Amino acid sequence: MTDMRDDLLSSPDSAAYRAATTPRNATVVQRPAMVAQARSADDVVDAVRWAAQHDLRVAVQASGHGAGAQIGADHLLVDTSGLNSVDVDVAGRVARVGTGATWSAVNAVAERDGLLGLAGSSPTVGVAGFTFGGGVGYLTRPHGMASSALLAVDYVDGNGQTRRATEDADDVVDREALWAYRGGGGVGVATALTVELVEPRELWAGYQLWSIDALESVAEAWADAMTQIGEALSTTLSVLHTPPGAPVFPPALQGVPVVHLSFASPEGAEAARPLLEALQGAPQPAVDSSWAPADAARLAQIHLDPPNAVAALGMGRWLGQDGFGAASAMLSAAAAPDSPLAMVELRNLDNAASTRDGALTAVPGPLLLHAVGNAADDSARTRIEDGLAGLRDTAATADLGRSAAPFADGRAADPGGLNQSQLSRLGGIAAAVDPDRRFAPTRILGSTTEVPTQRLSSDE
Repeated sequence: MTDMRDDLLSSPDSAAYRAATTPRNATVVQRPAMVAQARSADDVVDAVRWAAQHDLRVAVQASGHGAGAQIGADHLLVDTSGLNSVDVDVAGRVARVGTGATWSAVNAVAERDGLLGLAGSSPTVGVAGFTFGGGVGYLTRPHGMASSALLAVDYVDGNGQTRRATEDADDVVDREALWAYRGGGGVGVATALTVELVEPRELWAGYQLWSIDALESVAEAWADAMTQIGEALSTTLSVLHTPPGAPVFPPALQGVPVVHLSFASPEGAEAARPLLEALQGAPQPAVDSSWAPADAARLAQIHLDPPNAVAALGMGRWLGQDGFGAASAMLSAAAAPDSPLAMVELRNLDNAASTRDGALTAVPGPLLLHAVGNAADDSARTRIEDGLAGLRDTAATADLGRSAAPFADGRAADPGGLNQSQLSRLGGIAAAVDPDRRFAPTRILGSTTEVPTQRLSSDE
């Protein structure tokens, strides 16, 4: 029998349990039998074996940004937020980090030596979940998806054994596991990962805000500029509903829908020239944060992500070039003050960066549509679903037929842009790693239940 140390297990009446079961995405209810707060790979091994002995499934969570599936009393929740080590190899330009580490923590260390990881738009997102789901952000256009920068993963399988997924691993299961971790959501319980870092020449960033009546003009200028900018510049254009009284917004832009443009480049000021010139024909922004040199902390602020937990319900869709011309129409879905959609955004992500082999390591399209609402209750959830359905109709001519799982906020299952063959391969890898299906499926794995799986056998 595996005995868990008392300090690793938290029961439902403890503060530690309540903290671990309050995810950043507050859409779902999490009431596991117990919480295991892992601080090492050995703790994860003990937790997996303990769960098996008590006939419990295993769910895993760090920050909870990607929460979507219910976690009930038949689960042990493994809280990996304590696996937050960060070690940067400057000469090798790689970082080995625990799966509980956030991008803000990693880049705070990496930038001391002029390096950065391929982070997302929120500083509190975990490196692991972000990378395993594909990972897009302000450095995607010049450097590609975060999943393609993934070099190795240390993980625990369904039998409670430690393993290491690399391209040259002796066992085919570990080689295939790396493929799954690169954009397929992963398999097993990851404890650490090794990622490649990049060296920005000169990081610049900024954002601008307009009142909602400027939407059509700004969207037209943005779309025109997207045909002229180089791959060094990344942008997001959105309509978002600002919270009342939020000091980051001026009084006139509080509690109302606004137009928000954010942009960044690792190649200096000139990268934004075509965009800034195109915007000269639009109304002056109500807020101009200034296009200026930036550090990692500044880069993580320009998306204006909400600081507190939200019951987010949303969708992500990959669009083709036709989406640029329909920007105003799509963003208008959130333009009314009573819209159920709290934000609709478009991210230009097309790039020619080289990629490594993985489930999803190259962007499926040049444009990502993301929409989200606050599903505070069942009525709000219904209105959000109706709003998302209407938005999909508006975007239909540009839709490439592929979803973006990390942006399917609050959902238990989403194929994440993978085709049937890829989902079958992913399901086969998961079955080899976890033959008893002890682990609760990731969002992408949750969509493989109706897909025949490819059989995969260990070499060992």
